[in-house]
Amino acid sequence: MQKSNRFNSILFYILLIILLLSTISQTSLAEYFNSGLQDFVQSDRDILVPLTTAQPTYELYSATPITLRSSTGAELILPAGKIYYLSQQEPETRITAENNSAEQKSSHDSAASQAIKKVWGVQVMASSAADTAADYKSKLAAQLNYPIKVKQEADLYKVLVGDFTDRPAADKLQQDLAQHGFSGWVRQYTLTQIDKIENKNKEPILNKQQPPAIIDWTAADIADSLAEQPIFLTAADGSRIIKANSFELTGDFELKNKNYSGDFEFASLADRIIFNLQSNLTEITAYLLQHYFNPGAPKQALLAQAIIYRSSLIYQLETSGSQLENLAQLDFSRLSPVFRKAAQDTANLVLVNDESFYYNTNYSLKTIKKPRAGLIPLAQADYNYQEILAYYYERAQVTSLNELVDSEIKFTANITNGLQLKEIRQFSWAGPRVITVIDYDLTAKQLKLKPVLAQGVVPGREDLSDIIKNNAALAGVNGGYFHYNGRPLGLIYLNKTLVSEPLYNRTSLLINQQGELSFANVSWTGSFTIDQLAKNINLAGINRAPAADEIVLFNAYYGSHMPPLTADYYDIVVNDGKILGVERSPGTATPIPPAGCVLRVGKKQVELPETTLLRNKEISINNKFQPDFDQLKILHAVGGGPRLLKAGKIEITGQKESFRSDILAGRAPRTALGLTADNHLLMLTIDGRQNELSVGMTLAEVAQLLQKLGAVEAMNLDGGGSARMVIRGFTVNNPSEKRLIGNGVIVNQEG
Repeated sequence: MQKSNRFNSILFYILLIILLLSTISQTSLAEYFNSGLQDFVQSDRDILVPLTTAQPTYELYSATPITLRSSTGAELILPAGKIYYLSQQEPETRITAENNSAEQKSSHDSAASQAIKKVWGVQVMASSAADTAADYKSKLAAQLNYPIKVKQEADLYKVLVGDFTDRPAADKLQQDLAQHGFSGWVRQYTLTQIDKIENKNKEPILNKQQPPAIIDWTAADIADSLAEQPIFLTAADGSRIIKANSFELTGDFELKNKNYSGDFEFASLADRIIFNLQSNLTEITAYLLQHYFNPGAPKQALLAQAIIYRSSLIYQLETSGSQLENLAQLDFSRLSPVFRKAAQDTANLVLVNDESFYYNTNYSLKTIKKPRAGLIPLAQADYNYQEILAYYYERAQVTSLNELVDSEIKFTANITNGLQLKEIRQFSWAGPRVITVIDYDLTAKQLKLKPVLAQGVVPGREDLSDIIKNNAALAGVNGGYFHYNGRPLGLIYLNKTLVSEPLYNRTSLLINQQGELSFANVSWTGSFTIDQLAKNINLAGINRAPAADEIVLFNAYYGSHMPPLTADYYDIVVNDGKILGVERSPGTATPIPPAGCVLRVGKKQVELPETTLLRNKEISINNKFQPDFDQLKILHAVGGGPRLLKAGKIEITGQKESFRSDILAGRAPRTALGLTADNHLLMLTIDGRQNELSVGMTLAEVAQLLQKLGAVEAMNLDGGGSARMVIRGFTVNNPSEKRLIGNGVIVNQEG
C-alpha cells in the first residue's frame, strides 16, 4: 500500500510538471470586463451616489414609516411624521450654572426640550474655518457656564452663546459676557436637536464649581476609540435610538429641504457622515430618464435612451468605481412608474461593438448627456428603439449584459492518451467562473467509463479521491444524487444489475457493452413470480427501506446483511432462483446471499399473502426498463438530471423531471456531462459559492457553455458541495465544501 501511495504521489508530481510544460496562455475571446468593472460586479453591483457633501450631523423627517437596518444587524421601523437626527456626537446633558436665574434656567430647559425652536443668544465670532470656530468655542467653554454652539450659516461658522426663549435674557447675557471681556451682539437663531448634541471626545461644558471628570481608560475604551467612528441615531427629544457605524434606510423622508424616496445609506467618513443613495443600474437609468424627459415622451424614445444611458453608466462604473459622484444633481424623490418601466423593459441591455462595450470606440457615450434632439421625432415617426439606436450608432449592437463573457483557457494538459484536462476562467456579469473539463476521447479503447458506489455498497459515503484510489482509476467526477447516508436517489445500474431504481423518469447516462454512451429518460417496473401463484407481484424499489404496503428487493450491493427487522415486516430469502425461507423475528439482520437477494415485505401489502408454504418455491425476478436495457445491451447506468442539451439544442427538463427549486434556480457549483458530435465525452465541474473565485452557474449557463464546447447531448449531475473532479487521487477543481459522496463516475485505464 505504501508503495502504491508513493507511486501515486510521483504520478501527481509528474502531472504537475506536464501541466506546467503544456500550459497554453490564450487571450480572452472578448474584453468586456476590465478590473474596474470586475470590482463593481463583485461588490454585488450596488451603486452609491453621494447626495450631499459629508456633514457632521443630519436632521431627517420621516414622511412614511422608514425601515432602518444597522451595520450591527439590527432592524427597526421608524414611525412616520417624526424628526430624527444622525450624528457622530453622542447626546449629553448640559449642566447649567448655579448662579443662573430661575427664569433663565426655565427658559433654557424649555428650549432644550423642543427639537426645533427660534431662540435668542449672543454671537461672539464668525469664521470661514470650522476648526477655528471649534477652537474658539473650546476656549469659551473653559471660562463660561452657558451653552455654546457653532452654527454653520452660508459659508461661515458662527459661535453663539445661550439659547433663551426671550430677548431680555439674551440682553442680560450680553452684559455678563462684556464683563468677562467678550464682545458680541444679540440675535435670534434656530435651535435644533443637532445643536444639543456634544461629542464625548471634545471639551465638555461644565459648571465652574465642578472639577473635571477623571476618565479611567480601559483596554476596551482604547479599542473603541480606534474603531470606526460610530453614528448615533436620536429622537427629537434627544434620546438615543441606536448606535452603529452605518445605517441603511428604506422609505420616504425629507432631508435638507429635499424629499427622498428609496434605499439610502448613512456611513461614517472620517469625522463626518456621508449620505448616499443605494441603487442599481436599472434605477439610476430610470432617474436619468426622469431628469431629461417628460412622462408623455414616446415609449420607443425612452427605451432607446435607457440603453444609451446604461451604456454610459457602464463606462462611469468602469473608470470611476461604484460611487458615481456626478449624479448628485438628479432628483431622487419619488420615481415615476413610466420611467421605471422603460428602464425595466430594457434591463441589462447595452450597446456593444467588436466584442467590447461600444463606448470603447464611440466616445460620445463616455459622459452622460441630454438625449439627442431627434430622438423623439424618430419615435413619433414609428421607429422602434432598435431602429433608433441603429440610426445613431450604426456600428453597435444591442446585447444583454447577461450574455457577455470574457473567457480564457488557463491551461491544457494530457492526462494520458485520449484524456485531456482543461481549466477555463471566465468573467461574466454575474461574476467570475472557474470551469474544469476532462475531455475524454471515446475512441481510446484502453479507457473505460463506469459509475461506482462509494465503499462499493449502497448505504455508503466516501471522499471522491478515495473512490478514485480504491478503484485504481485515472480520473473521475461525482455522480448522481444521494441520501445523506449515501443511498442513491435515482438510477444506479452496475454490471447489468439494478442497484437503485430510477426516480421520476429522470435523465440518465447509459453505457453499453461496447462502451458507447447515450442519455435517456429511464423508467422501471419490477416484479416477481412464484410457482403456483397465478400473477406477477410488483416490486416497489431496490435496496431502500419499504413503506408498510411495499415489497423492496435487497441484493449484494446493499452489503452482507439486511437492516434489522421490525414487527411490521418479514423477509423472503432467495438464492439461485429458489426461496430458502422466510424470516419474521424482529431484530434479525437477515443475511443477503451473494448470488441471491432478500425481499422485504410490508405486512400491509396484500398482493403476497403471508405464508409458510414459500420454502423451496422457484421465483423469478423481472426488471423492465424503458428504454429497453436488454435490447440496447446496457452494462452500466447512472441517473442525474435534468437534461441540458438534446440534438444540439438547449432543452432543460427540470420541472418535467420533478426537481426542487434549490437545484433548478440560481447559480451554484455544478457537475455535468456532455457528448460531442465527434464522440468525445466532456466531464466538467463549475466551482461556485466563492464570490472572489467563482460564483457558479445556472443550468441554462451550463447548457450554453457545453454547447459552445461542442456538446450536442448533455445532462446535469449532482452539484453544490458535491461538485468535484479528481485526477489520480488529487482534486483539481475548487469545491465549495469538503463532502463525502454516495457515488461517482470514473475513467479506468485497462492493463
